[in-house]
Amino acid sequence: MNSAPVSKEAVVLKLLAEGDTMLCLDARHPDVCVPPHQAQNPALRLILNRDFPRPIDVTEDGISVNLSFGGRRFGCYVAMDALWAAFNPHTMEGALWQESASPEVLESLKAQLQVKQTAAPAPDAAHKLGPKAVPRVNGEAPASQTPRKRGHLRLVK
Repeated sequence: MNSAPVSKEAVVLKLLAEGDTMLCLDARHPDVCVPPHQAQNPALRLILNRDFPRPIDVTEDGISVNLSFGGRRFGCYVAMDALWAAFNPHTMEGALWQESASPEVLESLKAQLQVKQTAAPAPDAAHKLGPKAVPRVNGEAPASQTPRKRGHLRLVK
């Protein structure tokens, strides 16, 4: 049995091959390039999919991709050092790299885990990673976490 750690690059590539991939990163890292309104977010979440119209470049150093923020394209770069979690938002399978998470993210994750354990203890709670495991820093959800509200009607001209 091989107990060698799996690289972040391998985890991200595996998740992308399966479909949607949620990246959790500290956007304050000096080697991260995201829109200015997201640049101070220690718990920024980005969703990627291999079927995006523009290529996603995943290397051992980082991830380059063009993403849409508020309907505007932005060339993003995520240094692997800034990536602290990656998971499939549908299956909740993925990885958490504590050494890359900021102290406030770790504290928030710890607090959320304690609340979950007192509410409904589960033996594998520490191993599941999903949207609710991504912290709310200073009691607020990062801007990328707030769901977009769209009506079911669309204006057609």
